[in-house]
Amino acid sequence: MKTIFLIIFLAFIMQVKAQQAKLAPTGVPFGNVMPGPNSVSGVLMGQTENSYNAYLPAIKQYDIYKDASGKGNFKKIITVTFPSSYAGFAQRVGEATATEVKNLLSAKTDDEAYQLLRAGDPKKIGFAFLSKSFLSGIGMAWEDKEIKDNTAETVYRVMKIYNDGKEEVLFTQKTADIARIPMPKYQLQNLSTTDSLVQASWMSKTLNSPVYYAKVYRKANNEQKYQSINTSFVFSSGDTSKTSFSERVNPGNLFNYFIIPEDFAGNQGLPSDTAFAISKSFSSVKGITDFKAKDSLKGAWLSWRALPNEGVYTGIQILKSRKNNNAFIEVATISPTDSVYYDKAVLPNVIYYYQIRPLIIQPKGWKLLPSATTNVAIKNKGDIPFAPQGLKVYQDSTAQVKLIWELNPEIDQFAYYVLRGTNKNNMQIVSPALRSNRYTDSLKNLDGESTYLYTVKLMNLSQKMSDESNIAMIKPLKLVFVQYPSGISARFAESIVKLQWENMIEKYDDIVGYRIYRKAKGDKTFTLLNKQALNLPFYNDTTARPGADYEYGVTSVNGSDVQSVLSPLTQLTVPTSASLAPPANLYLTNKAEGVFISWPQGDDSKVINVIYRKALTDVGFKKITEVNQYTFYTDSTAQKGILYTYHIVAKTRNGESKPGIEKSIRRN
Repeated sequence: MKTIFLIIFLAFIMQVKAQQAKLAPTGVPFGNVMPGPNSVSGVLMGQTENSYNAYLPAIKQYDIYKDASGKGNFKKIITVTFPSSYAGFAQRVGEATATEVKNLLSAKTDDEAYQLLRAGDPKKIGFAFLSKSFLSGIGMAWEDKEIKDNTAETVYRVMKIYNDGKEEVLFTQKTADIARIPMPKYQLQNLSTTDSLVQASWMSKTLNSPVYYAKVYRKANNEQKYQSINTSFVFSSGDTSKTSFSERVNPGNLFNYFIIPEDFAGNQGLPSDTAFAISKSFSSVKGITDFKAKDSLKGAWLSWRALPNEGVYTGIQILKSRKNNNAFIEVATISPTDSVYYDKAVLPNVIYYYQIRPLIIQPKGWKLLPSATTNVAIKNKGDIPFAPQGLKVYQDSTAQVKLIWELNPEIDQFAYYVLRGTNKNNMQIVSPALRSNRYTDSLKNLDGESTYLYTVKLMNLSQKMSDESNIAMIKPLKLVFVQYPSGISARFAESIVKLQWENMIEKYDDIVGYRIYRKAKGDKTFTLLNKQALNLPFYNDTTARPGADYEYGVTSVNGSDVQSVLSPLTQLTVPTSASLAPPANLYLTNKAEGVFISWPQGDDSKVINVIYRKALTDVGFKKITEVNQYTFYTDSTAQKGILYTYHIVAKTRNGESKPGIEKSIRRN
């Protein structure tokens, strides 16, 4: 059985490798016959080492024949000749190319240029020999575009025709016998920019590369698609294949470039990696100026001078702290074109310090721009909280009455309260103190004949109640249910999920307890959390996993152990930071190499430790490195005589912990 399995597995691996080899982009070497995706090309080589010209004085032309089926039925498809004059050469390649070649040859007259073309000296013609247009213009390159009937058995034959009419077979080539060579993948080698010039080069380590050209594609920051802007030659030397490109650009823009390699016949390879270029010198990038903050409508109104409309900017970062030199946290990242921001998340009579800086694309050699700073204190005018907005009431698929409203912008919130009545004059609070903007009302206290009015109020930390929200009305469709708990709510506190619901035992003599059910996101069924029925209307779920999304429900249980239907559900996402903690301690030691930092090993091998450092004169902590799988690091950048403070933040893909213990050391 093991032998059979091994054979099947090896066969599968071979099949996968064969498919990968088939799909790998390949090209053909520069030569007599070169099949491409849309045509078959060929080149007539020079007669001597000192001349590229394939036309000796006795040769009149070359006739190209094709046997599409491979059965010996050759038909002439192309005749190529050397131009009879420089005017004829210009007619083939165009006046612009002809003038460029004439200048390259340093010829004063057309006749002089034509004689140099006939001589075919590679040293004088230079790189023009690499041009497909030039080779076609002097009758050395041919192209068969009618290839729809070609097969693997197709054969090409080139006949040399002399002036006296004599014919001679130059070569016969079957397309199936032409070797296919893998196209190399090119990596960015060098990139340099100024305010008006971008220069880039790509290279690949490969032997016998078939690549002849490289098509350059570009997309600016204000464009949706890449465009082909240039075709550059690829030069190979030894095991290195390289191409370069440069262009003049407008300053202050972000450009993306990549190349696609291509052989002489038009076969293409894989795209290279992308080069990101900013046509801007770092020294000329402007920061934030005229940064101001003022008290406005229970919030801080920030304003600054607008940044220049340039692609170098990606956004504006706003940070806030209650301290003037540290503990800054990011409150928003906004568009680089914005020049104002309204921060409503403030407490009265508290001084807030703000930092703001533009964010830029950061290629090699670029860094964060300095921040602008200001501060403001919001005065307490004794105002009550805003009235909650957007109250909606409805019955869901479980026929329960659900309420939802928008969260208020104030951060000094104590709780929301739901009021219910049959008219505006008998509205009463029916909910407990709510920490969320959702509530499920009990159908037990409702009937199907009345129209009920609901409204919501918010109480702040000063025990001041807002005005009522908008009135939402509903006439419930009430069905007969076994009495079940309603108004269940969930909140996360003290590292556990705390559930609370209506106390049914006080209202119904036959109810003796409750059972709690939970379902994680993606699960099809609920899981029972308590085997023994509870007799209190609350429960603490200590098994909730950090970062998980849960739905909770509760049922009532009577004296005969019969359960009601499941209560309305409540949803909760457990914060990731609940279980993520930084290292328990931090040790600093001066060594010759730098400050040696170490800490105790944690339990989770997937945690990355992010080390932050702050010198005595720094405004805040700065990240210096991320360490994975090790419990030590040497800060070799610490300068002698300076007092540094360090702390560590634990990090996973789900989030970061709070900063750990801080310790200081003076580098000596």
